[in-house]
Amino acid sequence: MAQSGRKLVPLEGLRGIAAAVVVLYHLVLGFTPKGVGVVPHGYGRLDTLLQFILGLLNGGAAVAVFFVLSGFILSLPFARDRRLSRVLVAILKRWPRLAGLTCIASLIAFVLIRWSGHDYKAAADIIGAGWMASHGNAPIEPEHLTWWGALREGLVNVFTRGEVDFDSPLWTMRIELFGSFAIFLAAPVLFAIRNWGLRLALVGLGFYLSGTQYPQTYFADFLVGTVLAMLFAEDRLPDISNRWALPLGGLAVYLFSFTYEQNLRIHALLKTLLPPGDTGHFVWDAGAALTIVLLLGNPWLRRAFSKSWAVWLGLLSFPIYLLHGPVMLSVGARSFLSGLAWLTPQSSALMAAGISLAVTLACALPLVWVDKTWTGFLSRVTSIFTLRPVPLRVVER
Repeated sequence: MAQSGRKLVPLEGLRGIAAAVVVLYHLVLGFTPKGVGVVPHGYGRLDTLLQFILGLLNGGAAVAVFFVLSGFILSLPFARDRRLSRVLVAILKRWPRLAGLTCIASLIAFVLIRWSGHDYKAAADIIGAGWMASHGNAPIEPEHLTWWGALREGLVNVFTRGEVDFDSPLWTMRIELFGSFAIFLAAPVLFAIRNWGLRLALVGLGFYLSGTQYPQTYFADFLVGTVLAMLFAEDRLPDISNRWALPLGGLAVYLFSFTYEQNLRIHALLKTLLPPGDTGHFVWDAGAALTIVLLLGNPWLRRAFSKSWAVWLGLLSFPIYLLHGPVMLSVGARSFLSGLAWLTPQSSALMAAGISLAVTLACALPLVWVDKTWTGFLSRVTSIFTLRPVPLRVVER
């Protein structure tokens, strides 16, 4: 298995692609009047295909990929070490690992918001973009926000209350933190049990207890990752030939394209089977699980996703995810308004989207170094608590 350090490179590439989908999804929401829910007309038989392609810009499905990947990666260490000290250190380490960058992102968002003011409202009125008008579904008055509020939100409130006044994509962090805690408690037990029937019964119980209401229901995503981690650790994932990779990949794409907003006939059966509530993520979990199995089980895909591009995309994924929203709603909005002096609204929106991407990438690059340095520091600090005691050996003279 191709690895970079202790990471599975193909899965890092998948994480990066999921982050890119979220960014593109928000770009469409922010700089077009109808977002990804638009139903194309006038292209004949291509109308349905175009709607399906737009459906692949599915931010919700990409977030489900994040959660399933977290369940997988966070569970793996417990395949070989299930000591209580390992569990406690994992729990204690998780919040500072996430809060280090969420705090920085919230402070950057504060600076951008105070600089751009109400530009996002002015841009949204011209574009007709509801997502931008609502400041990414987190309505604000810039003059009421403070640096102290940004610091408090990035360190605490985004995790405890789900507050996202400064950086709306951070709504996932509360689920990420408590989903991680659930996995740190569940994975050692599941790995210790050798009977797969009992394992799956406990996982089913976890699904039942997670329910279908936000945000608890998303804990099920992490459990899907844990099941995959157990299969991987015990070498039970199937080898998949190229002959089967193509139809299975098509099935994964089909699952990722599912949304409640679209009314494609190909999704009718899924909508019939799903229980009421916030349940679309169960479909995306299946797509994420199938994609992971393909990336780890098909030699060609494993090689393709083990290149340096996958390493870099994985490293950039978290910083890009954290920063793209505030950049779009500030730099992007102001760029759009400035461009109207010499461009049509459509061309100015396209230019603003490109500038948003460039600025997000420029800001994300130094955060990659910050993230690596911070996680390395946390690992060194906590390593003393997870070292196995070395037995003394008596040397006869």
